[in-house]
Amino acid sequence: MKFSLKLKELRENRGLTQRDLAQALNISKGSVGMWESTDRIPNSKRLQQIANYFKISMDELIGREDFTPAERAAGLSETRKMNVTPIEEDCIHVLRQIGKRYGEQAQRDFITVGENMLKLK
Repeated sequence: MKFSLKLKELRENRGLTQRDLAQALNISKGSVGMWESTDRIPNSKRLQQIANYFKISMDELIGREDFTPAERAAGLSETRKMNVTPIEEDCIHVLRQIGKRYGEQAQRDFITVGENMLKLK
């Protein structure tokens, strides 16, 4: 689940308005609204604050809850090395899920689709 949807779900499950959450986190209501309505996510310090507030892991907050601990650890170390953006992390996640469900050939087909898109421009 995307961060924006997860944040909104967590907030609504607690019966909080955007203003309530903003006050609890000492941030502007506009920041909460922006995070819930766009693909933008806060910096890691703010993510940790939000995760702590809702008593969940940062991985769960950003939608990485379906990885095993070993996969998560490996992925996080690689992400740190490569400065992977959130959208790139989403692509990696989708590619992994395709591999788990359909196998390596399906992953290669997925990559081929992307390469063909690049040739169109």
